Amino acid sequence: MLTTSIKGRALDYSRVVGGRLFRGIVNVTIGEKDDVYVVLRDSYNAGIVKLEIGNAPDDELEILSFNDTSPGIFDSTWPACAVFYKGEIFVTDELNSEILVFTPEGKLLRKFGSKGDTTDKLDRPSGISFNTKGQILVSDTMNHRVQIFDIHGKHISSFGREGSNDGELLSPWGITTDDADNIFVSDHLNHRIQKFDNEGNFIFSFGNIGTGHQNLNHPSDVTVDPAGDIYVADWANNRIQIYGPDGYHIGGLKGSAYKLSKWQEQYVQGNPDVYKARRRVVSLEPEKFFALPTCVLFDGSKSRLLSVDSQRWRIQIYDKLENYSDPQFNI
Repeated sequence: MLTTSIKGRALDYSRVVGGRLFRGIVNVTIGEKDDVYVVLRDSYNAGIVKLEIGNAPDDELEILSFNDTSPGIFDSTWPACAVFYKGEIFVTDELNSEILVFTPEGKLLRKFGSKGDTTDKLDRPSGISFNTKGQILVSDTMNHRVQIFDIHGKHISSFGREGSNDGELLSPWGITTDDADNIFVSDHLNHRIQKFDNEGNFIFSFGNIGTGHQNLNHPSDVTVDPAGDIYVADWANNRIQIYGPDGYHIGGLKGSAYKLSKWQEQYVQGNPDVYKARRRVVSLEPEKFFALPTCVLFDGSKSRLLSVDSQRWRIQIYDKLENYSDPQFNI
């Protein structure tokens, strides 16, 4: 399905960006204009790649790798998530329990944080976001809480503790805020999304373990669009779930990448053995579906959803259409 029309919304599949350049992709963040920063992490490949992704299919361009600008910087790190804020890139490092801060060209400016469980420490931080006050929100995953810092890394406050009751967290992962500074957390091992106000007070939650239409299974990320709709990377269910502003389920996306990305097509065409092996498979249908999506990000400036399809090394992009009406046919 290329256009998903559900309950007054329409998400139209636009394109897929990816390929071997994206080996180990786990996260993505939006920079200025058409700049997109991709977080890569696997046993052989870790770092940040800066791209330009325009509006038209196949106009993506690799700009640089942070590994070229700062050689060796990711040799002993495990980058998880990134966020762009006022000309700087903030990256969580799970291995060292730190936050790394870079220029848009990949020069390391500073870092802060260290491993521990006291109020100013981190333990395998993952999701990262900013509120309208310029404060950094971090999913302090193994401490089962959310930490809030200022732009220089000074600890401000925290909320959450280990558990499964309202307001408690179990290995939180993705985190985001809306225009009112409400905080949304992917409560990964509780299989739910929790919403908090800007002071960390519980508002509501939705989701529970399962494979049904409304269920979640190890959600890895969450994002909110300007209309208040909530998108969840339903990791172990291999799909993107969509909920309304009050947490009611609207629908979902299973993936629509019916053809290869530009860079993956170049790789296949340039490798005869890969080309022949791909043509021998029984069906190419599974290629279009999500496989363990780890990140969702709504780009409000272009009204489009970027979904990181981690096991297929790519980003699937959907445009959110305004004033869409279903086609009418006279039978």
